[in-house]
Amino acid sequence: MSLKDTARTVAVLSTLHAAIGDQLKTAKRELETGLKAAKAETGTQKIAVSLDEGQDVGTVSLVQPKATAAVTDPDAFTAWVIENYGSEISRRFVTEVKPGFQKKILEALTAAGTAEWADPETGVIHEVPGVTMQGRAAYTRLTVPDTGKAAIAEAWRAGRLADVALPELTAGGES
Repeated sequence: MSLKDTARTVAVLSTLHAAIGDQLKTAKRELETGLKAAKAETGTQKIAVSLDEGQDVGTVSLVQPKATAAVTDPDAFTAWVIENYGSEISRRFVTEVKPGFQKKILEALTAAGTAEWADPETGVIHEVPGVTMQGRAAYTRLTVPDTGKAAIAEAWRAGRLADVALPELTAGGES
């Protein structure tokens, strides 16, 4: 392939990629909105993805990550560590909790699902100030195994994806 042919290929693929990318973002937002609504209405969190003839090529799932512990009030958290675990404090121009200790506490709180921490050495249960459990946004996960990808590629080559709304390319690349 000549350099000119390669440049043409890159220009065509880049234009198509941009147009499809914009449409993909919109479709993913619609899918996530639809899955959230389905979960609220019927409890559905996972659907099969099928081609026109009904062959399943993958699945789409609504994933709801567990809440994680986060330091939301660094001063309160640092004061608690100073009072209870002074050796875990680094003193410079600024007083701060050692990153390793903070990570250990946050991981334990995340695993427990609460801002209460049980000291493994003393058994004392601490209500850890300055830390709250924060929910994370649900998102969709698309799973298309290699067999599904092959089936989609074959359907594309055979012209059986006419019902999929592909972007219209206009002058100037606007879609």
